[in-house]
Amino acid sequence: MTFKIIYSDLIEAFEVKTEGNIDAGDFIAMARALLQDPCFLPNSNVLFDHTSLDFNEMSLDDLQKISTFHNNNEENIGGGKSAIVVKRGLLGEWHRLWSKGKKIKTRNKVKVFENYDDAVKWILG
Repeated sequence: MTFKIIYSDLIEAFEVKTEGNIDAGDFIAMARALLQDPCFLPNSNVLFDHTSLDFNEMSLDDLQKISTFHNNNEENIGGGKSAIVVKRGLLGEWHRLWSKGKKIKTRNKVKVFENYDDAVKWILG
């Protein structure tokens, strides 16, 4: 998986664009890069554009590692909004995938979209 992280003044949020095949190592590398960005503060809002991400091969072990990373970094993540945009038609698959394994305990508000503009509106609202 590759990723690009930018801060958008327009929506006052980070935007993370991902593409390729994902596994726990890639996801954690992306999350670390975001948390280590000098402009990132706890409670920051983030729009994740996962429309070019292939998550079909992600294993239960990958999900557990991601969940553990998220739970261990909860203080740095905070209670901001995370808007996740997936390719049209894959919303159900995304929810099925993340319903497996240990749940992420977070104050972070997460919502998944199939439309980028709807995600932006939610971040701004």
